[in-house]
Amino acid sequence: MSGAYDPALRRLALALAPEKLRARAGVYAGVGGPSYETPAECRLLRGVGADAVGMSTVSEAAAARHLGLRVLGLSLITNSAPSDDAD
Repeated sequence: MSGAYDPALRRLALALAPEKLRARAGVYAGVGGPSYETPAECRLLRGVGADAVGMSTVSEAAAARHLGLRVLGLSLITNSAPSDDAD
């Protein structure tokens, strides 16, 4: 599915976000979970362009688009991926 997230809502959210939040646009990869990604999985996801990964948001966004709703996805990044030397 392409175009799931509304570009106008994204621009508005980024324009209104306080600078201290360090808000920015990115690519969110959705995985089934529930588990943390291994270092190898993190390398794969980075390699295909993901900036963040989680177990939510994607299925909800797909359902909302199916209903014809405008969608804005917001994620709070709380932990970093394992480093490449963690293998």
